[in-house]
Amino acid sequence: MGTREGDHLDLRNRTSAELEAKLPKLRPGNYKKASEATARYNCLAFANGDYRHLWESGKYGGRYYWPQGIVDNLDGWTEIFTRQGYEMTDSRGIEPGFEKIAIYIDLEDMEPGHVAVSDGRVWKSKLGRLQDIEHESLDLLEGDQHWEYGIVERILKRRIWLE
Repeated sequence: MGTREGDHLDLRNRTSAELEAKLPKLRPGNYKKASEATARYNCLAFANGDYRHLWESGKYGGRYYWPQGIVDNLDGWTEIFTRQGYEMTDSRGIEPGFEKIAIYIDLEDMEPGHVAVSDGRVWKSKLGRLQDIEHESLDLLEGDQHWEYGIVERILKRRIWLE
């Protein structure tokens, strides 16, 4: 999970130019910074609203968390969200009234490596230990160059119930 090539170890906000060099589909106007860089949580934690832990299989306690009984593979990551009422969908678009989860798989090992979340208005991603961004579409992070996250393999959604 996170950025590649060791760059994720340098904990600081990246400039737009740095992000756009490593994620070449990002351009001014199709994404924006949504938070400061932090190593406190990762993309899977972020998608689950947990800003205090790193969700990593096999590590427990302190700053680490992993759901009991979940295997660290695509089906396991999917189960994390289906347990919360998400259902599979083929729709990649943002849908007002629905939260969505997109699970990216790495093109080398075909294992999950990134999760993006939509609140019904925009897609959001935690970029490793870097900042969170809001992005217009899922394809902006797809690919196999630099920090790109592979391809979106599964999308899940659940209705947002307004009070």
